[in-house]
Amino acid sequence: MKTLSRFSLLSIFLLLSSQAYAQTLDRDAVLDKLVEAYGGEQNLRRMEHVVQEWDMVALMSKRHGTDVRHISIPGQLQVVLTYPQKVERRMLAGDQGRVSFNGGQTYPATEPQRDAMRLQLMRLYSPLVLRDRIENVTLTMEGDLCALTLEEHGVRADYLVNLDTWRIEKVAGTLNLGGGAMRFLTEYSDFEFIEGVLVHRKENKFAGNVNTAVLTLKNIRFDAEPFESNPSH
Repeated sequence: MKTLSRFSLLSIFLLLSSQAYAQTLDRDAVLDKLVEAYGGEQNLRRMEHVVQEWDMVALMSKRHGTDVRHISIPGQLQVVLTYPQKVERRMLAGDQGRVSFNGGQTYPATEPQRDAMRLQLMRLYSPLVLRDRIENVTLTMEGDLCALTLEEHGVRADYLVNLDTWRIEKVAGTLNLGGGAMRFLTEYSDFEFIEGVLVHRKENKFAGNVNTAVLTLKNIRFDAEPFESNPSH
């Protein structure tokens, strides 16, 4: 048997160290700390119905547009993507998803489209929503970040937390597309307290290894009225 290289030994040591460190972390304490760092329970409850407006740059096509998200926890999401020559509307209500283009008729979402909407809604969960689902959350280490993993409706999201700042710096999910799996990663940065809630003002998106878009927060409205969703129309 060949002797393991120093690099292999170091990799094994770091892996075992990360696993051992994860075992010393308390899931409840980590989620409590996150809720506190993001503004506390009372403030975070206001994020259960929220509207976010983003400026968006699609990097591959160099298109500029906007991304308006209307979130109603636990299971509703509406996203309107507006480009110079195209408007796309995505709606999720429970297990039903619909899409429309340029203000036309809405159509049932395909399974990959619906899973993508579910992943996006999960990515928008606040630390308080994660704590409310604590029985379904697992905790591991991914490098030097703590990974909180939640799976709903067959879709998995990993929330990667910096334990020095107690901020969610990345959210990753994997979707099955065309018979293959692709990892979708969003990096968060430029954090700021707005009306008592810690929010990120920049998103950097990846599909696989491709950097697809950069978004900058324009406006956020808490305690928004729940949007009326009828996915059959």
